[in-house]
Amino acid sequence: MRNLAIALSISVVFVGRGSGQSPDKGDQLQRTFYLTHTATIQQFQEVATTIRTIADIQQITTNNDQKSVTVHATAPQIAMAEWLFNELDSPIAQPAMPHEYRPPGTSDDVVRVFYVITAPTVQDFQEAATLVRTITDTRRVFTYNGRNALVMRGTGAQMRLAEWLVKEIVPEPPSSTHQYEMAGNDDVVRVLRLPHTPTVPDFQKAATAIREATQIKRIFTYNAPRAMALRGTADQIAMAERLAIDLDHPSK
Repeated sequence: MRNLAIALSISVVFVGRGSGQSPDKGDQLQRTFYLTHTATIQQFQEVATTIRTIADIQQITTNNDQKSVTVHATAPQIAMAEWLFNELDSPIAQPAMPHEYRPPGTSDDVVRVFYVITAPTVQDFQEAATLVRTITDTRRVFTYNGRNALVMRGTGAQMRLAEWLVKEIVPEPPSSTHQYEMAGNDDVVRVLRLPHTPTVPDFQKAATAIREATQIKRIFTYNAPRAMALRGTADQIAMAERLAIDLDHPSK
């Protein structure tokens, strides 16, 4: 599966960690960060891409040898970049709980980092991240494979749904209903499990049958725990649940 984080394709120039910020053109400032806990160049680039995209920074340069990131941006953008840097450049994996940043002066703009520590492989993590992005309809979603960190920026409603999904798709979900009702509209989000489908093709075939029968547009699968997340009307979700019960059996 394609990695959600897109590699940077810009030139590289850097200065050290904690170098401070200096005045630049207009209201732009310059700040350089050193990443000291990224094990590979790919991980370094994932962190740099996340900072660039989530903080909406246009001018950013990277130095692979020094693992440094220099940004030219406004003070609010640099503040967000610093928070992301401190959050992602950590020596140990963070606990499975959301970490949040709210840009000053904004009414409904939230950045959150979720650590999907139950995903055993990069593919599993990417499937989980794509599921959350698809169901929450969040545009700015990036992944950092080195920490299984899912970084998102959207509305408070999107982040609350994302938090529920991250908790729900773990191998042993905490809730018994597996359902989330969206405030302000008729959408219902449901996580269905088909534990008796023995292979991934069997599971995918069942998911396709449910999609075609219910006409649910937003549905995505997470293969390892045989979980699928669906977002539709209450009637569509009820039909999907009945179909899942019928389809959840070992292949013959």
